[in-house]
Amino acid sequence: MNVFEEASRLERQLEDLARRWERFFSRDREVPLPPEKERGALESRLLTLSRTETTLAAEHFRVEQLLHRFTTYNALWQRQLREREGQPTGAAGRRPNAAAPAHVRDEVQELWQGFVEAQRRLHGDATVTAERFREALERQRQQLEAQGSNVDGFELVEEGGRVKIRARLRRGRQ
Repeated sequence: MNVFEEASRLERQLEDLARRWERFFSRDREVPLPPEKERGALESRLLTLSRTETTLAAEHFRVEQLLHRFTTYNALWQRQLREREGQPTGAAGRRPNAAAPAHVRDEVQELWQGFVEAQRRLHGDATVTAERFREALERQRQQLEAQGSNVDGFELVEEGGRVKIRARLRRGRQ
């Protein structure tokens, strides 16, 4: 299967996933839990596709556009989940997401936790919130990609008593 066909298939899956999230947030009885498993599977497949070497700029653009749409949706879903978890429902004050499934591995969350631990170990405190950390990484990713770099992720680095986040750049054609 070529990159265009796979991107088209993943685009349809993203649209289906967006509808499932909408149904979950509208409290549809057929979608009682957030579709985290499906979200994680789609994210994994998108990342795999993004690592595929492409020879056509159009293929690369299509994949990057799809990744950006997924990232935007994902940020929206996570924000809505946090908001929903903060609002009690019913007379018992039960939180609607009390029985949420096990969390899918979140690399940014793990990176933030490592950053906070390193900051506390080196400096005794850490004041950055997970949301601000995520926003800063996204800004860094966008800046690097605007310069023509392929960002494959980020890593935690300690240099000279300071904690830094370094972008992992993918080699190959943009």
